[in-house]
Amino acid sequence: MTLPEPLAPSLHTLPSGLKVLLAPDPLAQTVAMGYFVQTGARDERRDEMGASHFLEHLMFKGNDAVGGAELNARLDALGGHANAFTSDEATVYHAASLPERAPELLSALSVLLEPALRPEDIETERGVILEEIAMYADQPESRVFDALRAAYWGEHPLGHQVLGTVQTVSALTPEVLRRNFLARYGSLSVTLVATGQLDAQNILEQAALISAEWPHTVHVRRPLPQQVAPALHILPDDSLSRLHVAVCTPGVAVDHPLREAAAVLSEIVGGENGRLYWALLDTGLADSADLSHAEYQETGVFEGGFSCDPERAAQVLGLYRGVLSSLQEQGVTEAEVRRAARKLAVSTLLRSETPQGQLFGLGMEYLALGRVVTVEEAVERVANVTPQDVTALLALRPFDVQVTVALGQTATLATLT
Repeated sequence: MTLPEPLAPSLHTLPSGLKVLLAPDPLAQTVAMGYFVQTGARDERRDEMGASHFLEHLMFKGNDAVGGAELNARLDALGGHANAFTSDEATVYHAASLPERAPELLSALSVLLEPALRPEDIETERGVILEEIAMYADQPESRVFDALRAAYWGEHPLGHQVLGTVQTVSALTPEVLRRNFLARYGSLSVTLVATGQLDAQNILEQAALISAEWPHTVHVRRPLPQQVAPALHILPDDSLSRLHVAVCTPGVAVDHPLREAAAVLSEIVGGENGRLYWALLDTGLADSADLSHAEYQETGVFEGGFSCDPERAAQVLGLYRGVLSSLQEQGVTEAEVRRAARKLAVSTLLRSETPQGQLFGLGMEYLALGRVVTVEEAVERVANVTPQDVTALLALRPFDVQVTVALGQTATLATLT
């Protein structure tokens, strides 16, 4: 017996302007859906930092037809995972359920995109978010990376804190939040993605009805240049027993031809069994050490760091910098590239084995690139990274400009630059 194969993803534009990206798989046991909104923390005014994340919270409070308690009961009754997240450039609302519950799933998920934004709900969630900010402020890892982003990005909107600050969140009024919603949640800025066992025609017809009255507006993001100078910022805190260091250097944008090479390079350096592991963790000099690559619309960054005993701070920072410097001076080996590329390709395949995993791959790639990227293409692009690709990336000298922030007992770093 020949089993049906998954169908190629298809992109549709509804009369409302809403885009629908469908990836049916007749053999899947579940269906996953998500609204991917092309807006995030970088799209806020600086004095309204945190508005995107605040709106994410308020979406779960329901609308005039469906109250918050009923909405959450509906989502819970579907038996699947329902959640949301806000990042620098995207906000995503997602859920999964059994295939026969797909119409109910889409109906409940769509309530999130038509929020009431009641003043009483805003005050309740303000308290929740302020508690969230306070919680992260007590975590040294969060503190050092917040300080790193502020130091690296300066006034660039990619330096906005997703949660906002106590000051900005406290000042967000119902009028400001509604203005942000209307400006950035029009149908032309939203993509509905559905994966798994689904009836494509039914989803298209239902989504067309649901979105018919949505504002036909689009949020246009303005890319901005970024100039960075090397710097070391010392944040003394003698109450901390470990020193926490965060490092940021220039990377490449999401549409750069060496994007996959950047992912492979960061795996070679900061992945499990990467160069930082053998230099700092296997030797017992540090508690943790990593490096990853994040790409944005017009730029990207390598971002990482370590934690260690304060007495070893200068030694460990020197070794960390030495690992990055040696890459630019000596390059990488073919075995390193092959191993890292294979690991990333397998990870991509594993994530795509479930409808929910495939949902995020399709949705986030579409938001970033404006086109459909299949699992096969994503796997092929990373699997085919060559040593020459990584060498070309290193020729850009990404590690020449390092912005570093150290938090804790920093006396041994006082003489460093």
